[in-house]
Amino acid sequence: MTIFARLILVVFTAIAFMACGAEQRWNVLLVTLDTTRADHLGSYGHPTAQTPTMDRLAADGALFEHCISAVPITTPSHSTIFTGAYPLAHGVRDNGLFVLPEEALTLAEILHAEGWATGAAVGAFPVTRRFKLDQGFEYFDDHITLADEDMSGQRTIERQSVFFDERPAPWVNDAILPWLDSNLDNPFFAWVHYWDAHHPHAPPPPFDEIFAHDLYLGEISYVDQALASLLARLEDAGVADRTLVIVVGDHGEGLGEHNEQTHSLLTYDTTLRVPFILRVPGREGGLRITQRVGTVDVLPTVLELLNLPIPPSVQGRSLLPLLDGQTDDEGHTYYAETLSPRLSYGWGELRALYRGRHKYIHGPRQEMFDLDDDPSELNNLIDADVDLVSTLRSELQSFISSHSSSSAADAAVVPDEETRRRLAALGYVSLDGDDPGDIEETLTSDGTAPQDRVSDINLMSTAKQLLHRGNYLASRETAQSLVERDPNNAYYRSLLALSLLGLGQLEDAARLADGTGVTDTRSSEVFLQVAAALFSSGSTDRAVKMAGRINGENSTPNGHYLLGEMYSALGQQERCLREFSSALDEDSKFYKARLSIAITYARMGDLAAAENEFLKLMKDQPLDPKARLNYSIFLLRQARWDEALTSLDRALELSPTYWRAHLARLAAYVDFDRVEEAEISRERIRQRCSDPRVQQRADALMELL
Repeated sequence: MTIFARLILVVFTAIAFMACGAEQRWNVLLVTLDTTRADHLGSYGHPTAQTPTMDRLAADGALFEHCISAVPITTPSHSTIFTGAYPLAHGVRDNGLFVLPEEALTLAEILHAEGWATGAAVGAFPVTRRFKLDQGFEYFDDHITLADEDMSGQRTIERQSVFFDERPAPWVNDAILPWLDSNLDNPFFAWVHYWDAHHPHAPPPPFDEIFAHDLYLGEISYVDQALASLLARLEDAGVADRTLVIVVGDHGEGLGEHNEQTHSLLTYDTTLRVPFILRVPGREGGLRITQRVGTVDVLPTVLELLNLPIPPSVQGRSLLPLLDGQTDDEGHTYYAETLSPRLSYGWGELRALYRGRHKYIHGPRQEMFDLDDDPSELNNLIDADVDLVSTLRSELQSFISSHSSSSAADAAVVPDEETRRRLAALGYVSLDGDDPGDIEETLTSDGTAPQDRVSDINLMSTAKQLLHRGNYLASRETAQSLVERDPNNAYYRSLLALSLLGLGQLEDAARLADGTGVTDTRSSEVFLQVAAALFSSGSTDRAVKMAGRINGENSTPNGHYLLGEMYSALGQQERCLREFSSALDEDSKFYKARLSIAITYARMGDLAAAENEFLKLMKDQPLDPKARLNYSIFLLRQARWDEALTSLDRALELSPTYWRAHLARLAAYVDFDRVEEAEISRERIRQRCSDPRVQQRADALMELL
C-alpha cells in the first residue's frame, strides 16, 4: 500500500472509531466458493442439490437471486471481491499474468487497520500470496501442496501438470481453525476459500457415489459439509450470533451450456451468475432479493454493515438499502469482462454491460439478450433493435472509460518461472514471452470470436479430466482428436504423451517427445516428464539426452533442475550442482534449486556449504515453512537438537497445519525416546488433523516407542 493510501486509511480509521463508539463489533467470516453456479444450490431452486448448510444460511439471512461476477476467472474475481472495484480499476485481468497492486486497498487492510484480527486459508494456486491477495492478512495459509510431500517436505507425488495444485475443503478448515481458535476473544475477519467445485469434477467418497449422476453437484455438497463444520466451530465457541457471514461465488461453470464446459472464455450467465448469501447478526432471515447485484458490492456492503466508511476507490454499492426493503425500479448497471481469450490464446476479447432487463456483449461477435424473457441467453437480439444496441454500446464504452484507472497497468507482470511453468503446463498461456502487454480500455471487435473456438477448449478440458480420472484409454482418443485438428500444436501432443505414459506406452510417448519442434512453453514441461519416466525405467543415457535437448530448445529453470536431479541420481554431484546453479542463474527465485544445492552439499559431506545455502534460502524465503522444515531435518541429522526444534517450531508458526513438520517433530521425539513430548505431539495431530493418512503415520511412529 502506498504512503498516500495508508494516510487515507488512518483517516478512515479515526472516523470509524468515533462512529462505532463503544459498541461491540461483529466478527466477519467471508467464504468464497470457487466455480460455483447459483442455480446448483438447493436454496436457488436446484431439485437434487444437497446443500443444507448454505440453504440454512439463506433461511437465516438474505439471498441475492441475481449476483453477477465481474469476470469468470479466479484471481481477478477475488480481486474485485476484496477491493470493491472492477478489473478496469484494480488491473487484475487473468490468472497468472497479473498481481493485485500494492496500491489497492483491500477489505483485509481496512479491517486490520480498524483492529480486527485478520486470517485466511485458501484452497488453490490462483489465490496464493504470490498474487498479492494476502494484503492486510496477519495470517495467510496457502500451503496447498501438503498432499504431495513426504515428511521432509520434498515433493514425492508428481502431478501430471494438467491442473492447479489444490487442497480439499476440510484441509482448508484445518488450516484456519487453529488461528480462529486463538482469535475468538477479539473481533476477527476470516477468509476461507473452497476450490473443490473447480474442474476436474471428482468429489471424494461417498459424494462420488451419491452424485454419480452429477459429480459437480457432489463437489458442491462436499463443500457444504465442510462449511457446516466451520460454522459449528463458531457455534461451539459461542460467537456465531455476533459473526457476519458472507458466502459468495467467484464465478460459475459452463457445464456444456453455450458449448462451454468450464469457464473463462465466454461471458454468459452460466459462468457469471454466482450465489451470494448474507447472514447479518440480529436481522430477520428468509429475505430473497431479486434486484441484480454484483460481487463488486461485497466490500461496501460489509463496511456499511460494520458502520465503517466506504473508501472513494470503491466502485460497487452498499446493498444495505436492499436489505432494508428499498427497491431500485430502474435497476443498477453492472459490467463484466473476459480478456483471457486474447491474453491466453490470441483470440478476441469480450466485455459485457447489464442494464435493466438487457445485457449487451461486445466482441468479435456482438450479442444482446433480454434476460427477463430469455434468462438462458439463447435468443440473440443484436439485429432486432439497432437503436438500443447502439445505446448500450455507447454506455458500455462510457462505463469502461469512467471506471478505468491508470494505476491498473501496475498489475501486469511477467510471471516468474514457477508461475509461468504452471500456467504453461495447464494450457493457460500460449503467447510468446507470457507478457500481457498493454491493455487498451476500449471496445474492440478484432480477433477470432471465442464462441467459435470454445469446442477446442472443451476437448482439451475433456482430455485433462480423463487424465485426472486415470482413464488413459479415453484420454488418448481425445488427445489424438486434438492432434488431428492441429498436428503442429505441441501442447496437444503433450496431452497425448501423458495419456501414453498412463497406458504404460513409454516408447510411444518418447517418440512424441523426440519429434521436432518441441519448443512450445506449454509442452516442454510434459515432455520433460517423459524424460523423467525414461530415467526411472533405466534408460538413463537416453533420458539425459532427451532432457538436455528439450532444455536446449526451450531452456527453463525447471529443465536445468530435472537434469540436476538426474545427475544427482547418477552420482555426478559436480554436474548436478552446475545444473542447479544454472536454474538459479535463469531465475534467482527458483528456490527449490537452492534447496537441492543445500541437500547436495550435505550429501557430499560439505556441511558448512550446505548450511550456507540453507541460510541463504531462509533469508530469501523467510515465510516458507518448507525451507524451515528441510533445515530442521539437516540439523537433526547433526544431532543439533535444540536448534532443530526451534526451527521446527518456526515452521509450524508459519503453517500450523503443516503436518509434515508435525510428523517430523514427533519422529524426533520418538527417536530420542522423549515419550511425554511425543504423546503431546501425537495428541495435537489427533485433535487438529482430519486427514486419516496423517493420523495413521503418527500412530505408526508412536508404535516405535
